[in-house]
Amino acid sequence: MLRTGLISIFVVSLSASICVFLYQVLSEDYRYFQVVRIGDQLLAKQLPFQATEAYTNAVEMKPANAIGYVKRAESHRDQGNLVPALTDLKTAWSLSQDKRIVSFRIAEIYYEMERFDDASYHYRDVLSIDSNLPNVQYKLGLAYFRAGREVEAIEALNSATALQKNFWQAYYLRGSILRSIGAISKAENDFLKVLSLQPEASETRSALIMLYLDAATPLQALPLIQEEMDKNPQRAELYLYLTEVYRQQGRPGDAIEAVNYALEQNPNLPEAYLRAGQLWLEETSRTGDPIALDKAVSALESAVQMDPSSGQAALSLGRAYLAKGYQQMGFDELQRASESTPVPAEAHRLLGNLYHARQNYAEAITAYHVYLRLNGDEPEILNQLGDTYLRMSNPKEAAATFVQLSELEPNKLAPLVKAARAHIAAGNARGAARICRLGLVKNPDSSMLQSLLAQSNGLLSEH
Repeated sequence: MLRTGLISIFVVSLSASICVFLYQVLSEDYRYFQVVRIGDQLLAKQLPFQATEAYTNAVEMKPANAIGYVKRAESHRDQGNLVPALTDLKTAWSLSQDKRIVSFRIAEIYYEMERFDDASYHYRDVLSIDSNLPNVQYKLGLAYFRAGREVEAIEALNSATALQKNFWQAYYLRGSILRSIGAISKAENDFLKVLSLQPEASETRSALIMLYLDAATPLQALPLIQEEMDKNPQRAELYLYLTEVYRQQGRPGDAIEAVNYALEQNPNLPEAYLRAGQLWLEETSRTGDPIALDKAVSALESAVQMDPSSGQAALSLGRAYLAKGYQQMGFDELQRASESTPVPAEAHRLLGNLYHARQNYAEAITAYHVYLRLNGDEPEILNQLGDTYLRMSNPKEAAATFVQLSELEPNKLAPLVKAARAHIAAGNARGAARICRLGLVKNPDSSMLQSLLAQSNGLLSEH
């Protein structure tokens, strides 16, 4: 009887202890989520600093719970404090059972920090858990694109469109990437697909117009421009598209009239002044009209004043100043254009010519190399570069440049003649003889190459 009573007392005591323990646990959980909820309310009221304090209290209450870290990261992010947000999310990742959500948020932070390779790594981490997420595939494609990894970006966007057939944003991004790498036909198909899904997508129609203008097919661009004009006749940019259509059709008068319409719609549009200046500059080159040149200078000065960061405006103004005979002013504008982003390659070519004229050959060589790197190998500039190397008494580099030129123009003997002469000047008679024999295979009757070969052989026999 006594034993039974003791057992009963023990059971009652144990039950009471369990109840106290459960109450404490539930009470602690309740308080924790109440604090988190307060943080959510503060964040919803756009009070991220106060929300951060609330979430910090939650983290201190339960440091092993991922929710507080995720929430605090969100409030840090709202304040623009991306580094502590990232730190919190990495802690949450180590604690959370749902790695997918946390990895996605880490990827988003890295993307905002413009660390696109890191962002793509974490988007891939999400997709390794669940690959059937079209939005994440799209984000991965965007991160790859921003990282300069176009092929991988296209692959990710292919997956996004395969998972969601009406994902017009993915088609638009893929079209933009394809256009940037010169896949015009495929880009056109993607832009047309977007318009079939979103007929009112003016941005896509503009991208398609620019694609047709870049491809020099103005007749394809014209109906799209007209469609946009019918909807929004006051949109100044449309008249700039029309300007380019007329320019490509060889109608300079209509092009100038169209750009004037653009300025009527928006007199504060730098692109319109730039286009007007470029048109008047083309008119000057065509006719030599000094009044057209004055108009070009006036329009381009306005463009530069309104948008000092525009490399194209500085380049065009530099060319206009040079045409006016203002050498130093032209040089200054070209120098400014060469430091802009994106860099207009033409600025470096013109700077190279100016440096060459001033007999500053080292600077000229640097400018020509930058131009060739930006614009690809170009015979005229390679020839100028080789001549500049000779001017600064560097025949070895001149010979290498003329050999490069000969590979670009295999049907011409002049580069081989120049290369042979440069080799002789550099004391490389054997290299000169080899170049001469190569040229004589192409033209056995070249007296110049025969003479240079004899000179090379004579130098070799002396040694």
